[in-house]
Amino acid sequence: MKKKLLTVAGICSLLALLLLVLLINVMSLNSAYASENEWVLISDKVVNFEQETDTVEPIAFISQRAFSKIKIKCIQGTVNIKSMNVTMSDGSNKKLKTVGNLTKGMSTRAYTLPSSDTAKFDRLELEYKSWGNLTLNAAGVVKKAKIEVLGLKR
Repeated sequence: MKKKLLTVAGICSLLALLLLVLLINVMSLNSAYASENEWVLISDKVVNFEQETDTVEPIAFISQRAFSKIKIKCIQGTVNIKSMNVTMSDGSNKKLKTVGNLTKGMSTRAYTLPSSDTAKFDRLELEYKSWGNLTLNAAGVVKKAKIEVLGLKR
């Protein structure tokens, strides 16, 4: 009669699988089961120190979501937003009024998205600049700005 013993490698691989399943479930809770009045992360970006134009598209697992409003939140550094233009899946677009500078913890007001009930958020074109420069970043005085684009479920 042969006895099957659990090896250390077998236990580690089982734990790794359980942790992976747990991580996937926690990440899906952010968007798939968000309540009506909860802001959901659409995308995040790191802003360079020079002025740039960037297109923000939703991350893959929420690309089919319908949002009624969006806002931008600065989670690190300081960013100067020059212009914002949102485009929906039905082709409608809207130029959003800018707020100027955002520092860590600040967010824009909630912007109402254009279009019908069937249109989904497609992309947001931003023109922005992070305050500071590479020398100050290397010295640890300032950091590149990081922003999050958040959406309110329709």
